[in-house]
Amino acid sequence: MDAFVTWLILAVTQFAALASNVFGNATDAASSASNAGTSLANANLAKGAAETARDAAQTAKGLAETAKGQAERARDAAAGSAAMASGIVAFVDSNSIAKGSLDASKQVRFECDTLIPTGTVVPLTVPAAGGTIAVLSDLQELVRSMTYYDNGPSTAVAYANGGSQRVAPASGAKTMSFTGWPASGKHAMQFLELVNIGQGGAPAWPAGARFIRYDGAVVSTAAIANITWQTGGTDYVMVSTRDGGTTLIVSVLRG
Repeated sequence: MDAFVTWLILAVTQFAALASNVFGNATDAASSASNAGTSLANANLAKGAAETARDAAQTAKGLAETAKGQAERARDAAAGSAAMASGIVAFVDSNSIAKGSLDASKQVRFECDTLIPTGTVVPLTVPAAGGTIAVLSDLQELVRSMTYYDNGPSTAVAYANGGSQRVAPASGAKTMSFTGWPASGKHAMQFLELVNIGQGGAPAWPAGARFIRYDGAVVSTAAIANITWQTGGTDYVMVSTRDGGTTLIVSVLRG
């Protein structure tokens, strides 16, 4: 019994050390368990974030594929529209149809409203040759020469009114005048029918008028050219200039 009691006394210290060790192990186990829980929670959060990123990537992929499909359809539609436009679409005439390759401010457009009658389609056939397009101002002498105009009693002859003009003034002194000649360097001609122009005396002409005599000489007055203006008939006269009207060459046409 004494030996057992003695051992028991000594074993108390060992029992205390064992208990302390068990307690320490339990504390470590509890801490490890807590850390494991935290790691599990963090792992679950990471897993959730990864799954969210995966879903976002899949959504982005779907949107990209949709955008690609829309772009392809737009491309095909644009190609179809271009093909259709080349065949049936008419552009509004206030829009330019071509612009300069070096200077985009230089543009061309067609004007349709001014001259084309309502409901009329005007076909323009392109010639099989290149060149510069002529406009009315380039052809003014040809177009004007075919136009007849009756001035009535006025002796003021406007070049723009027509290449052939009639003047039938009342009796009395008369003064011929001309306006609107083309600029110097362009030849221009005016045919006149002067009715009874000699009534009331010989008509006055602009200072630059020169008259062609029967022998071809050019003289300064009609009198020097032996021209007698009719008082009861029509004088047919051709007037020409090449210096903008400064000098007028007047020829009376008589057989």
